[in-house]
Amino acid sequence: MMSRAERIQTLLESALMPTHLEIDNESHLHVGTREETHFRLVIVSESFAGEGLLARHRRVQSLLQAERDTGMHALSLHTFTTAEWAHKGTAPASPDCAGHNH
Repeated sequence: MMSRAERIQTLLESALMPTHLEIDNESHLHVGTREETHFRLVIVSESFAGEGLLARHRRVQSLLQAERDTGMHALSLHTFTTAEWAHKGTAPASPDCAGHNH
């Protein structure tokens, strides 16, 4: 059986053909016994060319709706084209949530 992170990776690679993909399971940073509920994604894909930030995020959210429906609670998205990533080269850390351990 695939983990949620593996399902996310398979889905995003198939749909967006990213040149760079980071999937960080940040569930351990949050209070409670949540398992694979909080993720930070950095996606670099030419399929984002010509799309605004909101359209990119809507597309990724739509692709991952089944994961949300089955327990994924939080998703921090960072979406870039190859040129944007070459210029920026990094994505910010996820913000704290109400259940943060620190």
